[in-house]
Amino acid sequence: MISNLAKPLIILLFLISNSHASEVSFHGKFVQGGIIIGHSSLVEKVFFDGQELQISNDGNFIFGFGRNHKQSSIIKLKFPNKTETYNVDIKKSDYKIEKIDGLPSKMVTPGPELYERIKNDRVLIGQALKEDYQSEKFTNKFIWPSNGRISGVFGSQRILNGIKKNPHGGLDIAAPTGTPIKAIADGKVLMAEKGLYYTGNIVIIGHGYKLKSMYIHMEDINVSKGDKVSQGDVIGTIGMTGRATGPHLHMNIYWNRIKINPELLLEM
Repeated sequence: MISNLAKPLIILLFLISNSHASEVSFHGKFVQGGIIIGHSSLVEKVFFDGQELQISNDGNFIFGFGRNHKQSSIIKLKFPNKTETYNVDIKKSDYKIEKIDGLPSKMVTPGPELYERIKNDRVLIGQALKEDYQSEKFTNKFIWPSNGRISGVFGSQRILNGIKKNPHGGLDIAAPTGTPIKAIADGKVLMAEKGLYYTGNIVIIGHGYKLKSMYIHMEDINVSKGDKVSQGDVIGTIGMTGRATGPHLHMNIYWNRIKINPELLLEM
């Protein structure tokens, strides 16, 4: 997969004190939309902005920043004989403006007769995102879900048929209908539904550690709710169901129900 995000990968090593120097490393980018994988063999507890993070048996943990995350966050690290607290700066991200024309008017401004259907769809998605899937296995290397052209990027302001809409929450990969879609990491299928109004056919996978991936506008769905999947399993194919002007995969990544930039995870 060729990404349009040609930025170097950042690996940060926290020198937290003389006694604990080099014990905690951070892999990722401290930017809006970013995702961070941390590691320490000695830390007992980690808190991100007051929230305790799950730590894997081999000392890994993960946290992320939403599209408009504040300028700084607090990381607290508890060691056997010491607690260290740090303020970290979160760099502001620049977002594009994307104009998409040619959508059916009912897909941009649906009438009141569709409100109940859209509301029910959102409830189904919300329930899946609330599910707290626990996994002892920790993934620190993710794969691209499909091959194709990047046609939409995270955070961009969407203008649909000339009407300003919510910012784009994920990554779009354009490819022919029927192109395989793979699970980016091991996990459990939390949702596999067809025919939702906006998203079309949709799959949500929980990967543990509050991380989830969402795949929408699919043509075929090869999995069912409750299935366990391995990284690289073909979970379905690219389509143009729901609100789409052409065949593509729209993928969202959520950490703690916050949308983060999929490219920043996949490029790690």
